[in-house]
Amino acid sequence: MTACERDNLGKIIIFDLDGVLLDSEKIYIEMNQRFFKELGADISMEEHQTFVGISANKMWGYIKDKAGLSQSVEELKAMERELKYKTLQETHLVPTKGSREFLDWLKKRSFTMAIASSGLRKNVQLILDKLGVHGHFDMVVSGEDVVKGKPEPDIFLKVSGHYGRPARDCVVIEDSTNGVKAAKSAGMACLGYFNPTSGRQDLSLADLIFDDFQDQKLYRFVESV
Repeated sequence: MTACERDNLGKIIIFDLDGVLLDSEKIYIEMNQRFFKELGADISMEEHQTFVGISANKMWGYIKDKAGLSQSVEELKAMERELKYKTLQETHLVPTKGSREFLDWLKKRSFTMAIASSGLRKNVQLILDKLGVHGHFDMVVSGEDVVKGKPEPDIFLKVSGHYGRPARDCVVIEDSTNGVKAAKSAGMACLGYFNPTSGRQDLSLADLIFDDFQDQKLYRFVESV
């Protein structure tokens, strides 16, 4: 093991999944726009984009109240869960351009890698399997593993706590306003991935904003942490 690899053993790179490793927001937005109409809920695209990165409880609580839906939040979540899993199963999924090479680079240098996604565990596992990157990650934390979702920091602190590492040893990669807020609330460095299909996300709190996984400034930032 090289000196560089020994140094990297204590460093944790934490990835959000949807919108980062998979350009999934367009898939979900189109799916949910159809679902909202079926429910009789008038949710604009602008409103819809504010849901990126937040918990299902918050999203469906808002929609239920706004549209006066008869279903409970739990019922609405269950309906969406079934629809989302079915959609993921039926859709051809490919990794975000350049992300697989970045993951390979991190793995070769002995960084610990984790997924911290607001999604359901079965969806996260399905996506990782279909993308062929499951073996890159040492830990997977889903929205079911924490009480408070993003923008609260719990999901990221669960990863650092699991490894007994301080926040300064973690770098989070996020594409949403809420995700970036959660990372910074956890006291972690944050790389904001600008994904146009994730909507108008404010990534200004991130330590570095990038729009291409092939950008060398991304690699340089990780090496400097």
